[in-house]
Amino acid sequence: MLDSNFWKRYFKVYDVLNLLIPYQELLYAICDELDIKKGEKFLEAGCGTGNLALKIKKRGGAVVGLDNSREALDIYRKKDPEAKLVLADLRGKLPFPDNYFDKIASNNTLYIIPKEKQLDTLKELYRILKPGGKIVMVNLKKGWRSGKIYISGIKKNLKKEGVYSTFLKIIKMIIPTIKVFYYNYFIKKETQYYFCDFNEQKELLERAGFREVSETKLVYANEAILNSAFK
Repeated sequence: MLDSNFWKRYFKVYDVLNLLIPYQELLYAICDELDIKKGEKFLEAGCGTGNLALKIKKRGGAVVGLDNSREALDIYRKKDPEAKLVLADLRGKLPFPDNYFDKIASNNTLYIIPKEKQLDTLKELYRILKPGGKIVMVNLKKGWRSGKIYISGIKKNLKKEGVYSTFLKIIKMIIPTIKVFYYNYFIKKETQYYFCDFNEQKELLERAGFREVSETKLVYANEAILNSAFK
């Protein structure tokens, strides 16, 4: 499994994704699916550098960000000094009581957990979600290609901002993007990581006890799958 030094390097360039329209659309899609109400208590399970959590907070949610990368949480803290952050591993018991959160979001995190432990992780998220609470989960699908995401972003940017603005953005992105592609190569090659087939995430949520699991949606330039469900 890739070590903490790998993720430290990865998170240093991760936020280049904020310049990509497909990534922006992904975060908005998750927030819309969460149906955020002011004051609701949220967990972002695998919050990384806080991009999704900050959007949830902006819409009125009270967010706790959890990640097992101290380096990612340090970057998040610089964006929001008042953020509530927890350093913990989703492969074990989480430091929250039963029925604690109104809603849970998890974006591109489950695949890092070995296949044989993914169901246990979802059962633990079920435990800390309130009855009637909602979970929204997105993960890169099996066979995903980062190139498709970037090409989609360039096409959308050309349509939205024109050639000159897009050219300037590409120049700004080029070095961190090359690094992200480099790191993505190792993520895809890591044998302990597991990317779900189209309906496999849906089935895992059902097996963990969640109800009203949504039909699978393709998001993130059709390279990731989204499901929501209730406890």
